[in-house]
Amino acid sequence: MRKFQELHRHEFEQFLERFSIRGSLKFRNNKWIGLTRDGKPFTVHVKHGTTRKYSSRLVEAVAKDLSVTLEEFEEWYK
Repeated sequence: MRKFQELHRHEFEQFLERFSIRGSLKFRNNKWIGLTRDGKPFTVHVKHGTTRKYSSRLVEAVAKDLSVTLEEFEEWYK
């Protein structure tokens, strides 16, 4: 069964940048804030500290909020 991949911090940031409106992504007060491709606002809360990896469950949940399909994610992740 295919599923979303665990991402490192810089990969997660690139993922958010790729699937949000260009220029809308900001990191403030341990939160990623931006606009989806549909123009809807989203927020991803990040645990304070040394979070270096983001679990596949979190990536899947964020992808769902951003309306990113598994196929789109896999194409980007290559």
